[in-house]
Amino acid sequence: MRRLRGKLNYKQEEQVALSKLPNTSNAARNMGKLRKMKSSIEFRIATEATTLTAERELIKKLNEINKELEEAVNAYRFRRKVELVAKDIDEIGKALESYKNQVLEVDKKLDALYSELRNLTGWKRPEARAGEQPRPRRVQKREEPFEVSLEDIATIKKKEE
Repeated sequence: MRRLRGKLNYKQEEQVALSKLPNTSNAARNMGKLRKMKSSIEFRIATEATTLTAERELIKKLNEINKELEEAVNAYRFRRKVELVAKDIDEIGKALESYKNQVLEVDKKLDALYSELRNLTGWKRPEARAGEQPRPRRVQKREEPFEVSLEDIATIKKKEE
């Protein structure tokens, strides 16, 4: 669950970062049209025996279409990345929820087993023992602290006069 929570936090931060980037979803719509135009121009360049200037014009158009197509592909990839991040967040959230439910089920089973164990051993909670006399507690013997004097540690020499 820790690993999933960390992954969820990472994906949420990634989603926030992606939402702050400029969105160019309009460019992605023309991708099919741009690919068809590119292939037709490439075909015309390869098959038509035109003049050098006409071929240069076709190459300029091809370069412009390539730039537009690159922008469209980037926009499509960006939009797809945003969708995948949102999908990952949903999947991780569902997995965490299922794990939480499993933990709650196991906790309920453990509580039932503990209560059964208490009944078998005769253990009662302090609130349930209100009528019973408390058992005397053991009192530890207190020993006197071990003291060391300075005289025991050092030898004092007297100065001779």
